[in-house]
Amino acid sequence: MVCNEVGVIFKDEWEALRTRATIIRAELGGFDMSPNLVFMLIAAEDHRYGKHPGVDIISVFRAVWRTLFCGRREGASTIAMQLVRVVTGRYDRTIKRKFVEMCLAVQLTRNFHKNDIPKMYLAIAYYGWKMNGLMQASRRLHLNQSNLSKFEAAFVIARLKYPEPKQPSMERCRQIEERAGHILRREGKFCASLDMSQYKVSNADGTI
Repeated sequence: MVCNEVGVIFKDEWEALRTRATIIRAELGGFDMSPNLVFMLIAAEDHRYGKHPGVDIISVFRAVWRTLFCGRREGASTIAMQLVRVVTGRYDRTIKRKFVEMCLAVQLTRNFHKNDIPKMYLAIAYYGWKMNGLMQASRRLHLNQSNLSKFEAAFVIARLKYPEPKQPSMERCRQIEERAGHILRREGKFCASLDMSQYKVSNADGTI
């Protein structure tokens, strides 16, 4: 109910997001992407994906608890929330921005097919220097985005948290390697039972 009301209040933001997201989804029709990328993304960023409405309340409460009582900042952004952030270009760390982002993510999840949202995010995410979007990242890393092993996909997804700079340092290479290993372990735990066939891109008219 709250997010429905916010959707009315921030109607312009939602219309702009929906328009841009519709274009991105339509472009996916001719965009081959390895299913392993989707699996690794879910394992790394949103392992309860498909079981929440666009906002993972469990992760939100855990992040608040650890921030307030453990003195440790922890993210709670779902894939839909990260897609909203990239599309809107809003990264300011304010409660208002986060609240609107959460509500827009719920609207996005209601109006777009759950199988398309991870691919939409992967297509436009930032992976590092001259790697704006998956196509640029694949070219710079000399990878075939339509045919990646789990190992290769994990190293690509690791760059979402640790973007590759123009001149990678030993420290950044270590961070990417450790993150990739962590993702592979999580994938084995959370995604082994998922049906890969469900992550085909829907038709351009989609599910809205």
